Amino acid sequence: MENFALISLVQDLVRETRGMVVRRVVQHHANGFLLQTRSVSMPGLKISLTPRNPAVYVSAARPPVDHPTGDFTMVLRKHLVSARLSAIRKPLSERIVDLEFKTVLPARELETIVLVAELFPNAPNLLLLDRERRILSSFSPLSAQRGLAEYEEYRYPATRKTDLAAAIGFGQTLATEETGETPETADTPGARNDTDVHVPEDIGDSGWFNEEEFLKDKRNWPVRNLAGVGPIFSNELVHRQTASGRPLPEVLKSLMTMVAAPATTAWLYSERPVSVLLERGDMDSLYRSILSPIELESLDNSHSVDTFPGMLEATRFLCDAVEDRTLLERMKTPQLRKLRNRKRRLAGQRKRLLDRRQRFEDTAGFRETAQVLVSSGVEMDHRTERVDVTDYSDGVPTPRTVELDPSRTIRENADLMFKKRRKADRGIKMLEGQLLELEKAETGLALEEAQIRSATNWNAWQTVRGSVQSSKSRGNGSRRTGNASAAKAAHPRRRITLDGHEILIGRSSIDNDEITFRVASADDFWLHVADYSGSHVIVRNPSKQTDIDESLLERAAQLAAYHSQARNSHKVNVHYTRRKFVKKPRRAKPGLVVLQEFKSIAVEPRNWTGDES
Repeated sequence: MENFALISLVQDLVRETRGMVVRRVVQHHANGFLLQTRSVSMPGLKISLTPRNPAVYVSAARPPVDHPTGDFTMVLRKHLVSARLSAIRKPLSERIVDLEFKTVLPARELETIVLVAELFPNAPNLLLLDRERRILSSFSPLSAQRGLAEYEEYRYPATRKTDLAAAIGFGQTLATEETGETPETADTPGARNDTDVHVPEDIGDSGWFNEEEFLKDKRNWPVRNLAGVGPIFSNELVHRQTASGRPLPEVLKSLMTMVAAPATTAWLYSERPVSVLLERGDMDSLYRSILSPIELESLDNSHSVDTFPGMLEATRFLCDAVEDRTLLERMKTPQLRKLRNRKRRLAGQRKRLLDRRQRFEDTAGFRETAQVLVSSGVEMDHRTERVDVTDYSDGVPTPRTVELDPSRTIRENADLMFKKRRKADRGIKMLEGQLLELEKAETGLALEEAQIRSATNWNAWQTVRGSVQSSKSRGNGSRRTGNASAAKAAHPRRRITLDGHEILIGRSSIDNDEITFRVASADDFWLHVADYSGSHVIVRNPSKQTDIDESLLERAAQLAAYHSQARNSHKVNVHYTRRKFVKKPRRAKPGLVVLQEFKSIAVEPRNWTGDES
């Protein structure tokens, strides 16, 4: 995202995040942080540090994958949880956003915390500053070229270019605060306290503009000489200057006036429609998409265009889509790599089988040669290196010289030829079967790869993963499948009826998950022995009673204790609760659950059903 688009985005952020209080800090992927709130209208602030697409925007979308929490995330949680966003500032010429928070920490130097999002392409970073703007911590290591170090005062990057604010005669920093007061720690000459940026009628000092140099290289001159001007904005600036014939400073002022105005429409330019790029997974083209608060005349005929009701909406759509698809592709990559390795192994196996078949086929003439030797009338017990015979197999007598193994007699040579040919016939038949099985395996891999590549969203990915796992289970061999089926048939799920109440007892960790989360209803009663591994016990509750009968509870608890590792104990505690208070942690192993609330009863393990299985 170029600087001119970020200027408009920050103004929308100011209006959208007013009064924001951080309730939770989440690192939802390797380069992304989510500051969650409890507000329905503004559920979260996302900071994306993806090198090719850094941004700060309002969103609460999270991919359904967990990412390990890093040290920097823990630092953010320590300082920002319960903090209130009090100000947002942006240097006009820098792709930097300062987020100032009022914290609940007791230390005076930490009562104000500044989160600096450096949205530089290819080198984004997130830094945490104290009240005096000293660096407390950073997401990425501090760049030596910047001359920054921890516990030193933070400084914006130095540049020899003309400052964009000076070129248009505006203050150096865009600033806003809820209180409307200038922050004590901000060095913001000319800063405004409202949420809109206004460019003055009078153009600033135009001594920076050298028309002669500009005419030599129009396309690159603004980028080389104006801080905060990137290639896209420069191209638009030059395009409009060429079309109008006005001086560049006037066109710059006109464009900045449009950029600074409240954006009711935002434009998203892409090489092809974004829906097509997402469908194809063309991440390079998605990253090259351009967000703009103004209509870019220089791109009208070369790009597909989508419009949105504001920069925040456009940024949320593009960044969340790119983030979601990037993480999905990252999940698919190891699976595709495994498929490629398996295909490579199958290709090697096919080559070996074909080589063996070729060797067998090279013995095709052995039988005919042996028959010629047998019917030739030569002395069969004679040893020789070669023998001259007449071949009548084609109906025409043809002289032939047959090379032989001199260590064997002619008869032994003929017998060996017959033996090799019989072996080759058996080998070719066996290899044909193996090649057919190999072809089936290759077809299955091609289908699996096509399914994985076709998954363009998380629901489709979960479906594909389920079908792939099922096919792998089916492909593990008839012996294993047969054993599993036999075990399932030999051990059906325990189902007991007591005083008209149906009771279910799991037989394994997988069966526990099955009866708890797929069979049981929300109001059914759930029991499990405390502090030991064991079966989940479900007491069906179709009438949705709030309490379970004491006699029924005791007997169900006895079963839960008996079908556990505490079977031989004198007395154990059994937890019981309603099924709706039993939750499954994300990515937890089978059988592992978390109870939101429960009660306990002490019982003696007892199998009153008489079933010892």
